[in-house]
Amino acid sequence: MGLLPKLVQNNTSIGLDVGSNAIKLVQLQESKNGIALYKAGSAPTPREAVKGGVIVDPLAIAKAIQSLLDALQVDKATVAAGIAGPTVVVREVPLPSMSDRQLRKSIQWEARNYISFPVEDSVVEFQVLDRPTTTEGGQMRVMLVAAPRDMVDSQVEAIELAGLDLAAVEIQPFASMRGILAGNGQLQGGGDTTAVLGIGAAYTDITIMKDGQFVLTRMIPIAGDAFTEAVKNALDIDTEQATQLKETTMQVVSSEEERATLDPATQQASRAIEPLLDELIREVRRSLAYHDYQQQSPDAGAGELGVNRILLSGGSAKLPRVGEYFQAQLGVPVEVVNVFGSSDLRAQGVNQDYLQSHAPVLLVGTGLALREMRSLKHRPGETGEKAS
Repeated sequence: MGLLPKLVQNNTSIGLDVGSNAIKLVQLQESKNGIALYKAGSAPTPREAVKGGVIVDPLAIAKAIQSLLDALQVDKATVAAGIAGPTVVVREVPLPSMSDRQLRKSIQWEARNYISFPVEDSVVEFQVLDRPTTTEGGQMRVMLVAAPRDMVDSQVEAIELAGLDLAAVEIQPFASMRGILAGNGQLQGGGDTTAVLGIGAAYTDITIMKDGQFVLTRMIPIAGDAFTEAVKNALDIDTEQATQLKETTMQVVSSEEERATLDPATQQASRAIEPLLDELIREVRRSLAYHDYQQQSPDAGAGELGVNRILLSGGSAKLPRVGEYFQAQLGVPVEVVNVFGSSDLRAQGVNQDYLQSHAPVLLVGTGLALREMRSLKHRPGETGEKAS
């Protein structure tokens, strides 16, 4: 069971994305006509069942998964699950050139330099990205991936309690990348650099890929829950009311003139989340600037960012006009993700209205399900050795 990408052979698979606010399920099916979305849906996560990316109440999650399976009438299939959180570590590490056997022995010791929790309580894996072309030493590039063992084990327990066959647990940024690349093959060449912002409930993760290959990922502790809390406090309403307002009438606007056209409650809500959006954008800008610095030959000029586009996913990507707001602030083309808008991934079994409104939320589940599809062609950066 791996944290790193892998290709196996199945013609139907399920991606399961268990978040702190919602459980998202995507089932893909493969035929001679290609891969298609067969079923998709979501259900609320039981209260307090997930904390910091760890499922603390596996039985409650298992029951919620079973209810979702029944509601969608999903046949049992191979499942891939995703994990995310501030304790998940993904780092590119330069190491002296060595054999795979030597690397498997040394990676646990190397991991101690990069993770804040005991290696003994972790799942640690690696992927060789690049080896020296000569046999006379030199440095090789290795991707190190680590997660607390209780985070991984809690996913395994909940999914097995739900009666499903779990094939893999993978970190969510890799799943997001796979989903995007499957629907946008043109992003794999020509020096293209894309940033993916997954604005979830507790965290926003920013993942940068260049020519279809993973570069870096970072968690930012500003996301949907913070927006809800700001609306709740500004209007003196409860969490349920704030969530409903945010998901139904909220508008993200960039000026007081635009805001004046909204009803009073929506004006207050819009004004309440603006400082949080601006702080999130500042953190995104810092991450992109760090990426440019690491690349040493940034594509951007002074004051610009070295990315070609930013793609938004996650629940808060559904906020009306949020993409326009990010684009105005960052000066980079911004789109809301819909991987089923291309001919590469078809949506044949899901209501189109539902898909249109929920596509950003289904990205991780889609990428997880794609992991198990037989015909998915090799993606740059998705092969290599791994060990734990």
